[in-house]
Amino acid sequence: METEWIMDESSFAAACRAVQQTGRADQGVGTLGEKTLHMVLKRMIEPDMSRHEVKLGSYVADILNERGVFEVQTRSLHKLKPKLAALLPYYPVTVVVPVIETKWLLTMDPETGELTGRRKSPRRGKTADLLPDLAYLKSLLPDPNLSFLLVRLEGEELRVRTQGKRRPTQRLEFAPTRYLGTVSLKTTEDYAALLPPGLPETFTARELARALGLPAGQSSAAAGVLAHRGAIQLVGRRKNAYLYTISKEENPC
Repeated sequence: METEWIMDESSFAAACRAVQQTGRADQGVGTLGEKTLHMVLKRMIEPDMSRHEVKLGSYVADILNERGVFEVQTRSLHKLKPKLAALLPYYPVTVVVPVIETKWLLTMDPETGELTGRRKSPRRGKTADLLPDLAYLKSLLPDPNLSFLLVRLEGEELRVRTQGKRRPTQRLEFAPTRYLGTVSLKTTEDYAALLPPGLPETFTARELARALGLPAGQSSAAAGVLAHRGAIQLVGRRKNAYLYTISKEENPC
């Protein structure tokens, strides 16, 4: 029988406590070099450590439980494609992606360990930031076994002062401090929900990217993903740019 699955402030706090208490002493196969963020998300999704790092053929799943496979991805998605292609014919797979909406930066002195300069980063993560990265997986997106779970978080990034390098600090670790909610991406409706309000009847990929707060260089990839999932559709051209419109009839797949 499937157990109830709840992701909320309580499960987040419990996951953070578990990671703080156990550290990395309980790491097994596949967890070498795991970072705090990755560990917290795994504990939040599945507290039972016996269901972590489960070997499936030539791959190791981050989590395998009664709900299927969960893959926690804190970096680019492109390296995940072969693994997804191998697992999707046999398991429902949920790719869990953190969205850091608020980040606080702390700097550590490498000699004394003193933390100074806590400040708020001007960069704010958005759920739409995932769209260009999904272009690497575009051929797999319609698979009914594939879904994405975007976990909205706030946290602290620890940096250490460096010497003799171009950058004055180097990132060491990111620790989530607050759970803000989740966004699911599976159906056409889910993708359509990412579209910003106030779009004109027709728009170019660059206009869409601007409304989503994405760089112009990511416009084609983002529009391509939304079109592939049926949230928008190609309707023509304006000079050298393709024109899109919001799809009127959404495919429920």
